[in-house]
Amino acid sequence: MTTARVWPDWLKDVWAKSAEKGAGGQPETLAEHTWCVLEKLAETIRLRPTLPAQVGVPRLWQCLFWAAFLHDFGKAGAGFQARLRPGGKKWQHRHEVLSLVFVDWIAAAFSDEERRWLTAAIVSHHRDEADIQQLYNEIGDPTDQSLTGLVAELDESTLRGLWQWLADCPASWLEALGLTDLGIGVPVLPDQDEAIRSIQQKGAGRIRDWLKQYHRWVERTINRSDDAALLIGTVALRGHLISSDHMASAHVGDLPLSQLADPERLLAGWKLTINDLYDHQRACLNVRGSAVLMAPTGSGKTEAALLWAVAQAQPNQPVPRLYYTLPFQASMNAMERRLGESRDGQMAPFPGQVGLEHSRSKLAYYRRLREDDTAPQDAAKAAKWLDNLARLNYYPVRILSPYQLLKGPYRLKGYETLLTDCFGATFVFDEIHAYEASRLAKILATVKYLRENYAARFFVMSATLPKLLRDQLAEALGDYQLIEASAATYAQFRRHALMLKDGDVLEEANLKRIARAAASGQAVLVCCNTVDRAQQARQGLTDQLSRLKAEVKVELLHGRFNAEDRLRKEGVVRDATGSRSKQRQPIVLVATQVVEVSLDIDLDVIYTDPAPLEALLQRFGRINRRCLKESAPVCVFREPVPDKERPYDPALIRAALQVLEKNRDRLIDEAQVSQWLDEVYGDADIAGKWLKEYRSEYEEFTASTLTTLRAFQSNAQLEEAFYKAFDSVEVLPADLLERFDALWDEAPLQAYQLLVPIRWWQWANLQNKGLAYPEDEKRHLKVVKVYYDSDTGLDFKRDYRDEEDF
Repeated sequence: MTTARVWPDWLKDVWAKSAEKGAGGQPETLAEHTWCVLEKLAETIRLRPTLPAQVGVPRLWQCLFWAAFLHDFGKAGAGFQARLRPGGKKWQHRHEVLSLVFVDWIAAAFSDEERRWLTAAIVSHHRDEADIQQLYNEIGDPTDQSLTGLVAELDESTLRGLWQWLADCPASWLEALGLTDLGIGVPVLPDQDEAIRSIQQKGAGRIRDWLKQYHRWVERTINRSDDAALLIGTVALRGHLISSDHMASAHVGDLPLSQLADPERLLAGWKLTINDLYDHQRACLNVRGSAVLMAPTGSGKTEAALLWAVAQAQPNQPVPRLYYTLPFQASMNAMERRLGESRDGQMAPFPGQVGLEHSRSKLAYYRRLREDDTAPQDAAKAAKWLDNLARLNYYPVRILSPYQLLKGPYRLKGYETLLTDCFGATFVFDEIHAYEASRLAKILATVKYLRENYAARFFVMSATLPKLLRDQLAEALGDYQLIEASAATYAQFRRHALMLKDGDVLEEANLKRIARAAASGQAVLVCCNTVDRAQQARQGLTDQLSRLKAEVKVELLHGRFNAEDRLRKEGVVRDATGSRSKQRQPIVLVATQVVEVSLDIDLDVIYTDPAPLEALLQRFGRINRRCLKESAPVCVFREPVPDKERPYDPALIRAALQVLEKNRDRLIDEAQVSQWLDEVYGDADIAGKWLKEYRSEYEEFTASTLTTLRAFQSNAQLEEAFYKAFDSVEVLPADLLERFDALWDEAPLQAYQLLVPIRWWQWANLQNKGLAYPEDEKRHLKVVKVYYDSDTGLDFKRDYRDEEDF
């Protein structure tokens, strides 16, 4: 028999949120907000009910439930209540510090150590330990006058109401929340008069005592300990409370129930049976624990990864979270739609369960909503909401880059919530080869950390994985199972005829040859290693086609277009060559490395700069993708091999050309490609250089970042280092400023589609040369005096057209 939830109606005038922040534009009472936080906590507990035993903190749920119950009691102070009313002034105190005065009321239900956990969770749910210590420094306020005045804001009537709430409601709330089987006890309270008198007479001193214990515990115990239960447990402690509080404040509603448990449901949605699967896909269904899959492009690696993920579920307990990582935003956007939206008669694998997380995900949501003719203001509001949900640990399935995961080790604000949601999760790493050695080292060091400390499991997949990389995966993944596609499967995907060409793609004779191929009706891909070369190739091919009087469109695609132009260009190419294109058309696509992944395009022939073998193989994957022809030519020029390491190591390019020379003028056997890579990395100099860079970064990152990772202390210096290392800078070409200003008034998100990503060092160079405006901080806008047009993109080598106006 369910006990009716007892509600503290007598506290209806004690608010937690103003009308502006409350649900439905109404004030939210302290009891209402506390209930919402406990609801979110209960839902996250059900995701991982055995977590306390896993991390070695048996009473974790006890500490968290009561920390959540008390976390906002300090909001009952008169100053905070006045602030929430119309015309209220800013309050000078921290409500979470005042909440500590109530710990003594329930302290009897906890051991001395558990009280420290309880106190830490309450006082840290907004600010780091160092911030609280600075704000309430006993040296600066030796007589505790500030705390005495703070406690005095709790009038006796309010104190009696709060005591009555704790006396009457918790047992019924525990039952209503379904938490009665978790061993969460209800404390025996002190006598009401005694409890109130203690706060009035000793409250300031007791807050100071709890603060001292908290600071000493963090500084002398947590920061000096290697005890996993303490270090990982306290991350879970703070992460759960902050996450529950944020979701409750955002009024997200019930969390979606994880569907990560039933392979048969996935197969039914794809209209497949077990017998329809490739052998490697069936093998993934039978793996328990981490795995590595090697299979050719187009052989269902994504489906294999999803089948593996749901197969990791325990009886009656779905996998709590699936993180699907990809290296580029375009591929993330496409995967989010693929997993979350039904189309072409196939049910989406996880409808309503997929969130997108990258630096421009809000803009991606906005563009999709505008595709459905949603009004700009409505689309902007909805996009902000969807983006918030994705960042609130709301969705069971998350599409993101590995760099988003690195926000945990780099201790960006809220890092404990990110790490907490990694407990027991499954991770898919697609295109793992796309990361340079130093970045890959950080990613795999983090993989090892999550495997060892958070019971995470990993699935790595690629068409090609050299032994050198597989050896590093072994250290990160521990005991994993290697799954390889069968020889028969590889044989189905022999679709490329390898050809080597003399000279440089930019030579006039070669541009003429390429233009003639396009004029004959083919869809041609020209791939260059740098933006500058791609811009030159595009102009040269446009001129050649004009001389041939061939009406073939030449599209240029690289990383220095704004989102508006890039999406338009991608749409043109997909319409001409994509798998859903109703009528193929001749076209020339000139592109940089951005074409190597994510685009759903299928061209007839490629002419490419020489590049490392992994990059070339990815470029080849855009050719004859659907195997519409028995084979298609993939043409690699022997020049140029640069003498500098940007964007590629020249030694890797030379080694790739040596391997290709041995296999030219024949069909590429994808079953042999990994052996090609082993041959490249079998070179002692290449392998030694790669390993030196990888090991150096791996060991430094592990020692300086992962082994020092503790709860309660985000790090501003590490945060700055993170953004400079992994995030590009978005700038607005000055030519587009007038248009940006016009859009800003009506559709700010649409205005941000005009920004162009560049590297941090490029931004610094522009500042040093005086080619940047002072930053518009209100609109988070960096304006640069660099040439831009929608056909060429941002061009650092061309003179800015209207520089005299500045």
